[in-house]
This record gives sequence, structure tokens and C-alpha cells, in this order.
Amino acid sequence: MNKKSRLILGVTIVVVLLIYLLASSGTSKVYEVSEAVAAQQTFDGKAPITVNGTVVPGTDKWDPLNNTLTFKMTDGNAILDVIYVGDQPNMPAEAVSIQAIVTGQFNNNVFEAFRMLTKCPSKYEGKNSFNDTQGKNKN
Repeated sequence: MNKKSRLILGVTIVVVLLIYLLASSGTSKVYEVSEAVAAQQTFDGKAPITVNGTVVPGTDKWDPLNNTLTFKMTDGNAILDVIYVGDQPNMPAEAVSIQAIVTGQFNNNVFEAFRMLTKCPSKYEGKNSFNDTQGKNKN
């Protein structure tokens, strides 16, 4: 392979990598609940997105037979119904508020999450206490 061919190959590889990085970086945004709800039609059935909010107290229901957690999330402006399938996340009953970050997709006005991070600031103030839970069933 001569110098010119190697240069063209190198430039082509760099361009392809840049295009890939630019295309994949758009999916890394974390949306607030109200942003996700407002743009739900845009996201419905598309690539997974990540949503940040607080679990509405008293709405979480764990189904151990199906490894499913259903709950409502809010950012104070909108409410999102969430179904999470995977390992049971750490959500102490005594926690006053539980911050959650979920990754998944919209399906018929419900957010189906396959990954969930939780943080309980009322119990773990000042500590880095995010608990990462990855669902077993990735879509």
C-alpha cells in the first residue's frame, strides 16, 4: 500500500469515527420528566432515552414474580407512569424522597424502563449513593 492509499484510508477511518460519535452523542441527553412527557410523541417507539425525576411517594409497587416495579415519576411539573423490568432497586420505605434516573422507551403512554438508578437524598445526604440497577430484559 503506497503513502497516498494509507492517507486516504486513515482519513476515511477518522471521518467514519467522527460521524459515529456525533450520531451517538445525541442519545446521551438526560431529559427531565416534563421534557419527556411533552415530547412523548417524538420518542414513542424510537431509540431508548434517559429520564430524571423523583418517585412519587406511595406509587411504587414491586411484583417479585415478574421482577417488575411500577411507579410514577415527577419533576414537579409533569407525571410519568413507569414500568421497570429487572432486579429490584434499592428504594427504602423510610425514604422521604427518591430520585430516579430511568432508561427505556415510551409504549402507549407508559415509559418502559430496562435500567434504573436510584438515590435517596433524605437518607444518604452527602454521600455518593446512586444505585445502578440494570434490567435483565433489554429490548
